[in-house]
Amino acid sequence: MQLPEAATRPRVLIVDDDPVMRMLEQETLAQFDFEVSVAADGDEAIELLAGPPPALVLLDVDIPGVDGFAVCRHIRQRWDMSELPVIMVTGMDDIESINQAYESGASDFISKPINWPLLGHRARYVLRSAQEARQLRELEEKQAAIVRAMPDMIFLMDRYGVHLDYKAGFGAEPFVPANEFLGRKVSEVLPSDVAEVILLGVERASEHGDLQSVVYKLTMPDGVHHYEGRIAPCGRKAVVMVVRDITLQKRSDEKILRLAYFDTLTGMPNRESFLEKLDLELLRASRAQRQVALLFLDLDGFKRVNDTFGHSAGDYLLQAVAARLKEKLRAGDVVTRPALEEGSLHLARLGGDEFTIVLPDLESTQTVSMVAERLQALLTRPFRISSQDITVSASIGIAIFPEDGDDAVTLLKHAHTAMYHAKDQGRNNWQLYDRSFTAETMVRIRLENDLRKGLQRDEFRLLYQPQVSADDGTIVGLEALIRWQHPERGLVSPAQFIPVAEDSGLIVALGDWVLRTACRQLRSWQEMGLATPRVAVNVSARQLRTHDFLGSVATIIAATGIEASQLELELTESILMEPEPRRIDGFHRLRKLGVHFSIDDFGTGYSSLSYVKRFPIGMLKIDQSFVRGLPDNADDAGITTAIIAMAHSLGLEVIAEGVETHAQLEFLRQANCPKMQGYLFSRPRPPEEVEHLLRQGSIKPPP
Repeated sequence: MQLPEAATRPRVLIVDDDPVMRMLEQETLAQFDFEVSVAADGDEAIELLAGPPPALVLLDVDIPGVDGFAVCRHIRQRWDMSELPVIMVTGMDDIESINQAYESGASDFISKPINWPLLGHRARYVLRSAQEARQLRELEEKQAAIVRAMPDMIFLMDRYGVHLDYKAGFGAEPFVPANEFLGRKVSEVLPSDVAEVILLGVERASEHGDLQSVVYKLTMPDGVHHYEGRIAPCGRKAVVMVVRDITLQKRSDEKILRLAYFDTLTGMPNRESFLEKLDLELLRASRAQRQVALLFLDLDGFKRVNDTFGHSAGDYLLQAVAARLKEKLRAGDVVTRPALEEGSLHLARLGGDEFTIVLPDLESTQTVSMVAERLQALLTRPFRISSQDITVSASIGIAIFPEDGDDAVTLLKHAHTAMYHAKDQGRNNWQLYDRSFTAETMVRIRLENDLRKGLQRDEFRLLYQPQVSADDGTIVGLEALIRWQHPERGLVSPAQFIPVAEDSGLIVALGDWVLRTACRQLRSWQEMGLATPRVAVNVSARQLRTHDFLGSVATIIAATGIEASQLELELTESILMEPEPRRIDGFHRLRKLGVHFSIDDFGTGYSSLSYVKRFPIGMLKIDQSFVRGLPDNADDAGITTAIIAMAHSLGLEVIAEGVETHAQLEFLRQANCPKMQGYLFSRPRPPEEVEHLLRQGSIKPPP
């Protein structure tokens, strides 16, 4: 009997008193196929834990009532949850809380602000590690039971190593049959290297009268076996050697070691192994007064692969990237070595799509740049995934020892900071760490924290810019534009906070707020008896990739009571370059309801007619960068005229953005552009001023 799909989904209990954080955590983990339940405080969490235990707990430290540490201790006191993985959420650089979290029994921790794209990967990794550790422990218990039930081989020898007697263990076989070694010396039966080890143990046991232990291996018919021999004196002239086959234990120890120091997905050294080995390398470099370079590599667009092709495809991509890097980088480039293979070449995977490389004995920064460029070149060749060629790039941050840090943690932090600076510079490039990056990062972190607080404190406002008919100035539409009234910074430009919101994942909550607020405002104008045109709302790519975003649009329309035909969603061209079938179906369902779709900033991106066929696009918005050069710039004039003509030929509406002069207005009229938007007609206005404009019905540009 096949179980329902929901039964196979691991359940995560989120414990957090912040409703926004709970929502973001819940939405993020839901995208990774987790079933989610939530608790707002410690008491509610303990109550929920009284039922069937979840697979994983995401636990905030600072919660009302019973705090996170107490909840964690409660979990560990339960016999049925002693191994339940618990990820605690602490403040950034709150070392005391982190130490207390581990003392309370936490499996792992995540520092605030949370890196939302990596939260799901961290949860999956912790859950997978807990499951593997549990399986490994069960395997060890089974192996131990077998060893206990199997009597060891016992050899009686004289002090010179001659076999006097032998007792076979059940299922154990000696190197040769008993009739071939009884009465013969160890050196006559066993390989010379093994015999030497055993005879030394016999000699010491006879001379000192105490227990001796020897370890050796023998090639048996079924492969190499590892043995432990315990040699004890038996009277003055003989010794007893109890031999145990420790092959299974040896393999188990090696597996535990690999689990502790290696990433299970790629086989690379993990974060723990990396930091341990980096510390040793830095100590060696310090003594030799040499430089060491640390390269921090992060794949660009990895989340897009996960969202488009699924997480199994993402895992395969990580394995393929790791294999290519290990195969193509020369041996002298990487010194992050596993504990078991000191001389081998390999990289470290810190988690998610993050990799590290260490260059010892650095001669010059030119060497670092060559390696960084080589790394990027290795990734330019496509990877074959799900019968499609996928190309990824990498952003690389570089930190140099000792200039950029004299310990592993600091060096890693600065390389990580440089990597984010590389992403800010357009991705697919590398950057050497500069002290100014840290200041920029702190500013960005503070801005992200303020964004999160701003959502909680309702600091955002919507302004509306009219869209008018080119013929008579009739208001034919409104574009909703977000503004942030920061309590200390004043009015913050969207150009400053939107990129931060995108990178942090807050754009999802922000976009949801914009959509709801715009629809509510539209309904409010309608209740005043005003004739309201369509309201356009911008949608980010990140927002669109969230689970059932298009379904949530329909829910908001129904909840606010507006007509679907009065809502327009503005999309960027990059969104439409990912033609996921489920997403295309969602667009068409919304269009059947009446929702309109337009392409924002047309002409600045991929500009392909192919998506017009696949998606229900109704309008093209000519980007203001082209309008700005009208009518004098010939290129801008030609592009603008071509877009208008193409739109008409395809039966699409078209509107020009950023109209500020009468000369631009006349050119666009002559080019047969029917709709316009810009400061010539009106700046973005608050709702109360828009109300007056709607009662007026039209806008005449100033003479």
